[in-house]
Amino acid sequence: MVYSFDVFDTCVSRMHAYPRDLFFDLGLRLAPGTSDEAARQRFARRFQSARIRAEKLANWRARPDREHADIFAIYENLRHLIRIDGTTLELVTAELTAEEESLYPVSETVEHIIELRQAGHQILFVSDMYIPALLLEPILKRKNVMQEGDRLYVSSDSGVTKHSGKLFAQVLGQEALSGADLLHAGDNHHADIRSAAAHGILTRYFSAAHLTAHEARLAGAALPRDSAASWIASFSRRCRLSIRQSHGEARHPLDGIIFSVIVPFLLTYVQWVLDDARQRGIARLYFAARDGEILFKIAKELNPEGIELRYLYGSRRAWFGPSMTQDHPEWRRPLVLPGNANTPRDILERIGLPPSEYGKLHKIFAKDEAWWERSLGSDEANAFVEELTNHPESAELLNSSALEKRELALRYFRQEGLLDGSTWAFVDSGWSLNNQASAKRMLDQINDPHQSPQGYYLGLTHDHLEEAQAGKAFAFVTPPGSIFSRRRVVIEHCFLPATHASTCAYRLEGTKVIPEFSEEARDDTELAYAKYLQEGAQQAARMIAHSPELRKSLIAFTPEIRAVVENFICHPNRMDALAMSTFTVIADMRQERSFAQPLCRPLKLEDVWTTMLMALSKRKMFKSDAWMWLEGSAALSPRIVQLPIRSMLWLDGLKNRLKIRS
Repeated sequence: MVYSFDVFDTCVSRMHAYPRDLFFDLGLRLAPGTSDEAARQRFARRFQSARIRAEKLANWRARPDREHADIFAIYENLRHLIRIDGTTLELVTAELTAEEESLYPVSETVEHIIELRQAGHQILFVSDMYIPALLLEPILKRKNVMQEGDRLYVSSDSGVTKHSGKLFAQVLGQEALSGADLLHAGDNHHADIRSAAAHGILTRYFSAAHLTAHEARLAGAALPRDSAASWIASFSRRCRLSIRQSHGEARHPLDGIIFSVIVPFLLTYVQWVLDDARQRGIARLYFAARDGEILFKIAKELNPEGIELRYLYGSRRAWFGPSMTQDHPEWRRPLVLPGNANTPRDILERIGLPPSEYGKLHKIFAKDEAWWERSLGSDEANAFVEELTNHPESAELLNSSALEKRELALRYFRQEGLLDGSTWAFVDSGWSLNNQASAKRMLDQINDPHQSPQGYYLGLTHDHLEEAQAGKAFAFVTPPGSIFSRRRVVIEHCFLPATHASTCAYRLEGTKVIPEFSEEARDDTELAYAKYLQEGAQQAARMIAHSPELRKSLIAFTPEIRAVVENFICHPNRMDALAMSTFTVIADMRQERSFAQPLCRPLKLEDVWTTMLMALSKRKMFKSDAWMWLEGSAALSPRIVQLPIRSMLWLDGLKNRLKIRS
């Protein structure tokens, strides 16, 4: 059996969403050297349009003798459409250079070809392409797609195409094959499948390198396409092809979001952290569990020089109780939050007071059992916390419990090197800095020399703790109060899922302090998603680490990548929201399954009123789903509900922008 392969989007693909996007970037390279940036952009747009027209004109003029013109004829025609410096050969060379830089091998296909060669099969390449074989073959060999002994058939050499079927007839004749002796693989239904089958050739359709609907939307339909949008869409494709190699043909329903939105965003965040830490002379980075797990794995793949990377087990629950001191009244802040259950017993559990001590509190406050299970509004809950921490006897119980836990937590910190004198920083998602403040309160209790905590965060809330309370904080997305912090529930649960449960405490095992974990609250589907996302992110990071050009482009397009994430959060389509509605959200710091709710769900008319109360009333925030991804829920809802919800979201966004400016 002889095997033949289409070339483009079967054996190789481009770091441009579409071939035409390459012409725009080529135009930027060919723009007159004296041009300013605006003039370069104008020239690139004219060049792209002229290059597209020149190809159509060259093919039209070649007929009826030839079905396909070559690149030299294209550039001869282009000279009549645009004034440009350089000879035809120089222009062709410039395009070939840009083409080769954009190309990368599709590993799945190339590995299949290697296996076929090793089995003794003849390999052919058949392409409808304007680049002659004499020029295309060296490129494919440098990309490790072709080897000596393989043969390449190109339409611009023969003048006939796969599309008409005549190129397949030529291949069969020159190779002395019958159709049944040849199996052809390609990505074009007509040219690679129907035309080949018409000659009795066996076929295999390969469409994995086609842009997904999500990638196509990112790239845009109109010309000229934005270079950043084209790069992000093509990078998504490359990541998707890479993970497909290890996971087979089965695709995840969230592939479009994973590789177009999540992975590029996480890569830019981690790269920014590493670059900034290096500039600040930070020697060690602690990626905080659980949100930091995927960030830690990405950082390891990027392999930064001069920075030590460590993973630190901790959580609000593990650090909050031990950090309780009378010297720092702000420790109370996370006790009463929107979306958390707020009975007195819930508050005691968040503090971390052992259940064996509850009886003593019952006697101190002389409340019946029903009172301890009663849901409290925000004012009542805060009043209870005030009474609990100011009453001498109850305060003593809390302090005693906190001291025991704090000694163990500090021993874990010391074990992990936080007290060895190195310059270090946390890396986490954000947002209010409650965790970093908890660490600072614990470190403030010891007399050994130590640095005040500092940390890197995706974003910060409007009301984040100040440096005096939490230490320094460096935010990737600024200013505070951005959509990333206001919709942090999406970031935490969909962008940063961990493969392990939440740390709830520490315990001593011999001389080593190890973390204890709460019961896993997620189902198998969500855990599988976390693993799949992390594998995809690691694979993408490996590609970045081995390609200076990819890393350079990633950094250059960081603002555009952030804009893609913001657009996704604010304007999800129905299919994306539906896929993400399977995620569960746990707002309570105890991370128990009983608190799990869907990330988003279709809203009813009565939800409109609840949402208004949630936005306007602080008290009602404690009785509503304050954590819900409203934009996702709106996308799933009937139109009669969408309008008022989106109107409220628009007003909320406007109010937030005014708040930021002030």
